Amino acid sequence: MNQIELKAKMLCEGVNVDKKAGELFQKQNPSNVKRGGLGSGGKIQLENGLFVNVPFYRKRKVDLKIVLDPKRKMGILVQCKGKTIARASVLPAPDWYKETVSIADYSVYDRESHGAWRGPAPEKKIFITNVITAHNKQLAMSVYEDCKLFSINKQCQFCVMDKSLCKRDKQLVIKKPALILQALKKIPIENYGGLTLNGGMTLKPGRGMELLEPVVREIKKEYPNLPIAVEITPPESLSWINLLVEAGVDSLMMNLEFWDEDIRQRVIPGKNQYCPRESYLQAFKRANKCFGEKGRVSSCFIVGIEPIDSLKKGIVEAIDHGAIPSLISGRYFEDVPGYSFIPDVDWKVFLELSEFVINELHKRGLGSCDKAGCVACKMCDLIKDLV
Repeated sequence: MNQIELKAKMLCEGVNVDKKAGELFQKQNPSNVKRGGLGSGGKIQLENGLFVNVPFYRKRKVDLKIVLDPKRKMGILVQCKGKTIARASVLPAPDWYKETVSIADYSVYDRESHGAWRGPAPEKKIFITNVITAHNKQLAMSVYEDCKLFSINKQCQFCVMDKSLCKRDKQLVIKKPALILQALKKIPIENYGGLTLNGGMTLKPGRGMELLEPVVREIKKEYPNLPIAVEITPPESLSWINLLVEAGVDSLMMNLEFWDEDIRQRVIPGKNQYCPRESYLQAFKRANKCFGEKGRVSSCFIVGIEPIDSLKKGIVEAIDHGAIPSLISGRYFEDVPGYSFIPDVDWKVFLELSEFVINELHKRGLGSCDKAGCVACKMCDLIKDLV
């Protein structure tokens, strides 16, 4: 098994992790934030340089296992059925993970003021990782850490955003530009390729872009050379794409996830209702026109639920409309009670589909020029590894 095949197998099947290795991974997410999509996992680098964001399990039994390599700091061994097949390293948490930022302490106001507080509430310190985290050489954060689809019971079946939301300070649900800039000032951004901003859907015409656009604008004032990618669903009014690009967005991710209509209705019912397939295709075209060049729009597809032929059709449609497909393996969260999204992902099929994407892109002379976002990060897919 070569390293590309190993990465595909890890992404699709996950790994078992022993206790000591698991302690290294915990340092990568000290605030224990569980993001909405399928990007949670342990961040490692294989010995040949490939980066992997691998789902790991303690209860679910899989072929691969990660154990500590006692000879190397942050070193791990990848075993298959008890035999070591590769060496790798756990990516260390950056030093700035120890930093804190300040938010108003309204809990003091509620507890002590009895409605008589005058002036601003006192500040409290929170760890910076509650606001922003590192994904390989990318920075990422959720500007809007909620989704209105939960309130109408039409949320995406795989989404676990609500699991973190119930534990979050209300001031972190919608992060203000001032808080984000406070965090960025404590980060050596020159060490990172770009910043990805995302968030759940709203039911307003911007579908969430109305919350992201002012954030992009303020960040670009302070950091004009920092590439920014935005991940969002297509807006009802495509003019919001123009506003985002004018604000300074460098690349845009709008994730179709599935092409088959029945699967979309079952797995992503709210998105399918408010953002049907055709709205994505039109949004891809508008975004490419706004950017003035291709290669800056991408769209994730989830592998493991949809028939291959249908998925290939969606991939071709996305490419024909100027979007770079990024294939993400469906993942199972064993630590979420009652988690019902249980994909069946064959790593060989995942690799075949990834090669299909590359071939289709080559046919059309299309390639990614993203400096921020999922494709640029390259931890959850194989697109840049196969180019």
